[in-house]
Amino acid sequence: MKAANVDWNMWLGPAPWRPYNKDYVAGNWRGQWDFDSGARLLDWGAHTMDLCQMANQADDTMPIEYKPTPKGIDCRYANGLLLEIDFLKDPFGERPGWIQSNGTCPVRFIGEKGWVETGDGGEVHLALDGKATEVKSDGKPARGVDVVNHLRNFFDCVKTRKPTAANSTVMRRSHIACHAAALSWILQRPLKLDPTTESFINDDEANRLKSRPQRTDWV
Repeated sequence: MKAANVDWNMWLGPAPWRPYNKDYVAGNWRGQWDFDSGARLLDWGAHTMDLCQMANQADDTMPIEYKPTPKGIDCRYANGLLLEIDFLKDPFGERPGWIQSNGTCPVRFIGEKGWVETGDGGEVHLALDGKATEVKSDGKPARGVDVVNHLRNFFDCVKTRKPTAANSTVMRRSHIACHAAALSWILQRPLKLDPTTESFINDDEANRLKSRPQRTDWV
């Protein structure tokens, strides 16, 4: 994309000023500290975190403990449930251990007798006692990337005055959880978060990283 077609000042927003770079606009802003969390968790991470929050009935809270591991980040809720974030070399390529047809945001829910895996591709896969089990459905899979479903939910909520499924409060908490996980990885130490005050417990350095210096002349 040519610079003449981009309001570069507005594209950067409050991020530090830098010369125009078409690669950033083309999507290579991912993984850059000025535009992302530094661990790419605010890109695809928020989508998968949202699914985990919903499954744990935790839309009104978030994990309270975050711990970096050799392969990712462990996030634990107050009820003891463990959410494991796996890092992949190429999120858009092969994903060892994951079912490729599940789309770009796969999640797996593991219980005592087996696991269920799904994603934005709309498919559901099930294994009981280590054996794959067929999941039968009367209709087509509901693809998370299908904008029609999001529009239908929005129009229904306009009529009922109820909040949408992925409303601002739900997504805000998912993003904060991703921020906390990313900071745990960047600092390479466990962090404890108070979901009420949205601040880290007894960790001034982590709390300082909750915000960044912003340009004031971009508006």
